[in-house]
Amino acid sequence: MGLTKKKVLITGGFGNLGSWLTHHYASNNCDVFVLTKRFRKLEFDLPYNVIECDISSIESCKAAIQQHFDIIIHTASMNDNFVEGYAQDAIIVNALGTRNILETIKNNPPEHFIYFSTFHVYGKYTGDISETTELIPMNDYGTTHLFAEYYVKQFHKTHQIPYTIIRLSNSYGCPKDYNSSKWYLILNDLSKSAYEKDLIKLNGNGLATRDFIWMGDVCNTIQQLTEMPSTNDTFNLSGEKAYSLLDVAEAVKEAYIEYFNKDIQIHINKEDKSIAKPPIVINSSKIKQYVNYSAKSHFKDEALKIFDFLKKKINE
Repeated sequence: MGLTKKKVLITGGFGNLGSWLTHHYASNNCDVFVLTKRFRKLEFDLPYNVIECDISSIESCKAAIQQHFDIIIHTASMNDNFVEGYAQDAIIVNALGTRNILETIKNNPPEHFIYFSTFHVYGKYTGDISETTELIPMNDYGTTHLFAEYYVKQFHKTHQIPYTIIRLSNSYGCPKDYNSSKWYLILNDLSKSAYEKDLIKLNGNGLATRDFIWMGDVCNTIQQLTEMPSTNDTFNLSGEKAYSLLDVAEAVKEAYIEYFNKDIQIHINKEDKSIAKPPIVINSSKIKQYVNYSAKSHFKDEALKIFDFLKKKINE
């Protein structure tokens, strides 16, 4: 079953991951609709439609979502937990906002409702994690996404909305718009600093580790899931490998040397004497029973794309 001409609604489709999914499904000749609170211009020339909607309002959702969609991919969420008032905003947007969408579509459900949750629902940041790991979120981001997961399952039971919940690790890739709010993410930040300032600087000693997954792998995985019957299940989706922040910096350095044909040094904070904790390993073997993907590092390639992206902006 192909994707051509499928009607796809992507909530938060101008966001960091959402914009990658918008690009991916538009590239596959789908009829893509981006549900967004604020319009932004994405830096690619592919057709998509825009529906303005505040998902925290059930009235806004019912006014905005009045047609049937074959696939709904829900990525819209509040994740900048350093912003004042985050706890209240997160419960309203992440949890209640998800319920508002489900309430709106319950009588006209899609073939697939893909909900992007997070590995933060586990509240565990070292050691092995599988879908059977106990759920004890340690922050409002994780708690509100877990709350939303329960709403997704609730509406599956009460209104048979087909679903797949994806507990995502740290996704990365070149932004799709210059005004992205995610330039602070490690790869984006280091690449932008290297390009604009000839500087690669880590705030710590670089030993801290993260599980990173390339957003291209995320898009390809979601496509495979939406080409088959809905799983009605929950999956981890990760790179299944811990990379140190120094590993990311080294990849940016390699990209810089290749791009500019000159050397650059990595500056670390030598005052940081912290010792690396045991790495986190997020097991994704369950989802691999349904889809084919083998996560590999794309840090260098994406750093090169960020350099080109920034160069294009300067030359406009």
